[in-house]
Amino acid sequence: MKTQFRKLSIVSVLAFSIFSCEKDAEQVTMDDNGLTTVVGPEHAISGSYIVVFNTDKSLKGNKAAVQNKSAKIMNKYGIKSENQEFTYASALQGFSVKNVSVKKAELLKNDPDIAYIEPNYVSKLDYKILDSSNQLPVTEEQSKAVTYDSELNSGDFLPWGIKRVGRSDGQGKTCWIIDSGIAPHSDLDIDTQRSKTFVYGTTWQDTDGHGTHVAGTVAAKMNGSGVVGVAYGAKVVAVRIFDNNGNAPVSAMIAGADYVAKNAEPGDTWNFSVGFRNRQTVRSIDNAYRALGNAVYGAMAAGNSNDDTQYYSPQLLQTERTWVVGNMTNQDRAAGGSCYGESVDCWAPGTGVWSTWINGGYQKISGTSMASPHVAGILLLRGNSIGRDGSVTKGGYTAPIATK
Repeated sequence: MKTQFRKLSIVSVLAFSIFSCEKDAEQVTMDDNGLTTVVGPEHAISGSYIVVFNTDKSLKGNKAAVQNKSAKIMNKYGIKSENQEFTYASALQGFSVKNVSVKKAELLKNDPDIAYIEPNYVSKLDYKILDSSNQLPVTEEQSKAVTYDSELNSGDFLPWGIKRVGRSDGQGKTCWIIDSGIAPHSDLDIDTQRSKTFVYGTTWQDTDGHGTHVAGTVAAKMNGSGVVGVAYGAKVVAVRIFDNNGNAPVSAMIAGADYVAKNAEPGDTWNFSVGFRNRQTVRSIDNAYRALGNAVYGAMAAGNSNDDTQYYSPQLLQTERTWVVGNMTNQDRAAGGSCYGESVDCWAPGTGVWSTWINGGYQKISGTSMASPHVAGILLLRGNSIGRDGSVTKGGYTAPIATK
């Protein structure tokens, strides 16, 4: 695999660092570490669509008004009200619908109030657990042998990625985790009031582990046991978009973005460690996450297909407040499976990362999914002030290191 960097820089402020670079565009077979998603036309939900209205500024954020408009449109074409799934009013203006015939979909497509409609694709969690013990290494030797992890004087376990980018007190700050949910855990401060599921028949609580792992990297407490996160002690909000089988439809991805765009407050951040494995661009996802990125700072996993992000939604986006993050190894090199490209803003630790897991445990996994929350945590602590050119805009400097 080709892992050559054309440029690489460290961003440092009070021991915080991220890496900015581009990777030569060469496709090779990817490894199977990390979160991946298989999707394509054959994975669209039959009869299910995302319907997006022409933008009306007077309706922005007004869910009741958008719902009223949606009901009128569905009634116009004889679509039953119970077929509607979600209403979007903040990141998009529109709705998702199920059990619609191709003929009625064509009628919707040609309606003058509708900008476009798209099939409702499904993505699937697919990652490799690197340590099946569900327990943190118990000795310094065990830690250093593989990932350069260590233990703090407080008794907390310090994952190598947190050691690499730095950490600080995140209490009073909030990160929204758009993922598989978050499991109750002694190492996490979960905002249970604002946590929400967008999957029928489930709660916001994680049954997979992925979202809980992401949350721990952002905000695991410094409480004398377990792991510690970048912005330790920050609140995390579960925005669940994956079902119990690890499937997430586009409709839920957009619903999650819409919810965060509506409810996040200034100074909050969000993390989206989700992506298609095969090349796939989806206009509605791009528009929703562009709007979210314009409203709230956040981090997004670049993907694990060892391919250029220009072919993947929403990772192809280049917005001012969204950081697309590649997977970096503990040797300061791009991981072989990580996506790359013009939209990749930085590289962060994502290989062999320990963090919180379901059932109160801990796991070590790899992928850009693990890299992204490091940056979400940094943004949370730095007041969203990391510069696009690899600098920190408030009180920082750029320290170059050797090109690899």
